[in-house]
Amino acid sequence: MVLVDIGNTNYHIYKDGNITHIKNICSFEEKVYYISVNNEKEKDLLIKNPHAINLKNYVKFKTRYEGLGIDRIMACKSIKDGVVVDAGSAITVDIMENARHLGGFISPGIYAFKKAFGTISEVLKLEPLPLKNNLPNSTDEALNWGSIGAVKCLIEKVAENKKIYFTGGDGKFLCNMFEKSEYIDDLVFRGMMITIKEMEKK
Repeated sequence: MVLVDIGNTNYHIYKDGNITHIKNICSFEEKVYYISVNNEKEKDLLIKNPHAINLKNYVKFKTRYEGLGIDRIMACKSIKDGVVVDAGSAITVDIMENARHLGGFISPGIYAFKKAFGTISEVLKLEPLPLKNNLPNSTDEALNWGSIGAVKCLIEKVAENKKIYFTGGDGKFLCNMFEKSEYIDDLVFRGMMITIKEMEKK
């Protein structure tokens, strides 16, 4: 069995307990289950794996949120209580309580902040650094406070005393800024596996 999470930039592949990230999809001999937020990349997957199954058609998830992305649903699906942060091209933050999704928000990802500052001036190119508690006294620190620091404050505001679960390419970096937190590399794939088990029970 192969699980494929089609993101905005890469294909994230889960196979035999290992995760790989690739730009171009290949054919698989195994049964393929997938989710997608990129229509063009999804078309390429289906050309090479025409029998792949889209889990979006089978997922069960309790939320009032309209238009919640399938990647966010899968990241939240294995968390009963807590805050789920998926730090990829965008940073998504979702709150789970008693296995019910209460809501969440989206912020630009770290790369997007870097790119935005760079368009203003070459001098303002952001290189993410650990945040310090004191007021910034350098441009590097000021950029971090204005971008990563803003994201950190938003997460802290909604988290209160809840545990925070991080995933995604920049998840480890952000996870280190919070005490009550955990980084789970395969969080989206755990949600996909739960969905597959629910399908098989029918």
